Amino acid sequence: MRRTTVTRILALSLVLLPALAAPAEAATNAGATPVLHFVAEWTEWTEGTLEAGRSVLVDYDLTRLSRCRSQYAGGDAWSIGVYYRVDGGPIQRQVVTRLDETRHNVKVPASIDLPLDGKDLELWFQAADRTGCNEYDSRFGANYHYTISPGR
Repeated sequence: MRRTTVTRILALSLVLLPALAAPAEAATNAGATPVLHFVAEWTEWTEGTLEAGRSVLVDYDLTRLSRCRSQYAGGDAWSIGVYYRVDGGPIQRQVVTRLDETRHNVKVPASIDLPLDGKDLELWFQAADRTGCNEYDSRFGANYHYTISPGR
């Protein structure tokens, strides 16, 4: 009888524990930094909500811009940067690549701080290499626009 009770308790805990953990997990993700994902299939999606006064991460798949990839002395001689501005203001740039220990580029997320009064985040990407090759990912010149929600 005791063994059956222990088995039932274990079985019940396996059912209830994930359900009890879900609200805590949702609460933890509620304050997470939003991420703008630009994936290989030329699609993009947003994880979370962009809010004024907070930061947003830009996760860019390097295969989206793959033409300008010169090499020098066995290492990569190219980079990709994200250009951005808020509400048509000054243009700023951050890299979304860095050289690893083998001197080959890997992706790194860019963190953009959104101003307290921001309403529109505009982004575009440029790849360039040491030979002068340039290519852009700019939604065919229209750029990527994201609405910034008022801060809390």
